[in-house]
Amino acid sequence: MVEVKLGRDRDALAQRSWRLYFETSQRIRQNLEGNLKDRASLTVSDYNTLLLLWEEPTHLLTMSVLAKKLVFSPSRLNYRIKVLEDAGLVTKTECAEDKRAHNVGLTEAGAQAFLNAGRQHRENIDEVFLSHVDDEELEVIERVFARIGQALPE
Repeated sequence: MVEVKLGRDRDALAQRSWRLYFETSQRIRQNLEGNLKDRASLTVSDYNTLLLLWEEPTHLLTMSVLAKKLVFSPSRLNYRIKVLEDAGLVTKTECAEDKRAHNVGLTEAGAQAFLNAGRQHRENIDEVFLSHVDDEELEVIERVFARIGQALPE
C-alpha cells in the first residue's frame, strides 16, 4: 500500500524556508550591527531611532510614538534614549500638551551622526542584501512582508 503524504512537501518547504529566513535575517542584522558599531558607534536600533526623528518635519516625536514605531518596550526605549541623550544625539523634554508624555528631539549632532552613518549603512545594505536581489524580487519581498505586517497585531 502506498502512503499518501498530503502536505508533506509544503511542510518541508515551509520548514526549510522559515529556517533560511530566520538564520539569514539574523546574519544580516549581525553584519549591519557590527558595521554600524565599528564605523559610527551606533546600534541598528539607535540608527533607526535617529532615522525616525530625521524623517519627521519637526525632528521631534513622543516617546510613545517612537516605542510603537521601533517595536520597543517603554523601559527598553528609555534606556536607549538615555544613551543617545548622553551622547548628545537627542534631547528628551516634557511634552507641553501632555505633562505625562515626553518628546524626543534630534540634535544637530544627532542629525550629523545620522547623515554620516547613513552613507556607510546604505553601502552595507547594498553589499549584504540589495546586490543579491533584483527589482522583481524586491517587489515580491515588499508584497509578502506588507501582507504579513498587516496581519500582525500592533
